[in-house]
Amino acid sequence: MKQLILILGILCLFVFVGCGQGDKSEQPTKVESKATMENVKEKAGAAVETAKEKTQEAVEVVKEKTEETTEAVKKKAASAAEMVKKKNE
Repeated sequence: MKQLILILGILCLFVFVGCGQGDKSEQPTKVESKATMENVKEKAGAAVETAKEKTQEAVEVVKEKTEETTEAVKKKAASAAEMVKKKNE
């Protein structure tokens, strides 16, 4: 019985002493954390620039399509007006 209590006590000691104490090499240093944050900021900045470029490209395409559509509508309206004018003569 005393051996069992001794073994349990030793196991508890290892568990409680070891809690919260990870290997120091697993925790990033302040320099590593700063470098990681700078890397994340750079990637985020690049992503923002890419998004801006893609948005600008989309705006240009929409402008072109709008102009083409406007011209097509104007031509159809003019053609319809010509037809009405001829029928009314």
